Amino acid sequence: MLMTEKWKNKRVCCMGDSLTQAGVWTERLSQNLGCRVYRHCKGGLKMREIVDGGVGAEGVLPPLSASVLAGMDLAIFFAGYNDRGDTDTASALQYCIDTIYDRLEEAGNLACRILIVTPHCVGKYSYIDADGYEEYPPGSGRSLKKMAEIMEAVAADNSIPVCNLWKTAGINRRTWCVYGAVPGEDMVHCSDKGYELIGDVISGAVVRSFGG
Repeated sequence: MLMTEKWKNKRVCCMGDSLTQAGVWTERLSQNLGCRVYRHCKGGLKMREIVDGGVGAEGVLPPLSASVLAGMDLAIFFAGYNDRGDTDTASALQYCIDTIYDRLEEAGNLACRILIVTPHCVGKYSYIDADGYEEYPPGSGRSLKKMAEIMEAVAADNSIPVCNLWKTAGINRRTWCVYGAVPGEDMVHCSDKGYELIGDVISGAVVRSFGG
């Protein structure tokens, strides 16, 4: 049964990195809301690259274009994992929000709603020796939790709803063994259960933010 009829057959563009490219949470979103999902994503890309285009771990993502957002009812921007350790989280997200609005304006579709989704609490990356609770680089004061808080603040400054997965997903050091892709090896990517959980949380955020 659908969570709501409001989003049935609505068009949703999901922008992101490898967690979005995996396709599981977006499929769950479609199942929950009955929406038609379109993806603009590529693994390994940082936030700016998702809108400007870039070469990721699994190929090239073209720049976000007006044609991608034409006719969309909702744009979900879910990224930040590959920006870990960068100093410009706020400016990077603001740049992405501005670019999304620019493309929506070009498409004549400024009525499209936007939802920002932050990273969840991850375990250690295969290429970053720090989990979601730890500072990276060490001593920098920059943690994944802090990144999520900064993204939440930037979204609020733009009057855009945010889904803070760090706070709401229920993925943490006690549950990485269930929701991580490969416990002890790859705990930034998710198991199917983890992706489905993220899809459920984002679905709930859509309904709470925009109605159902």
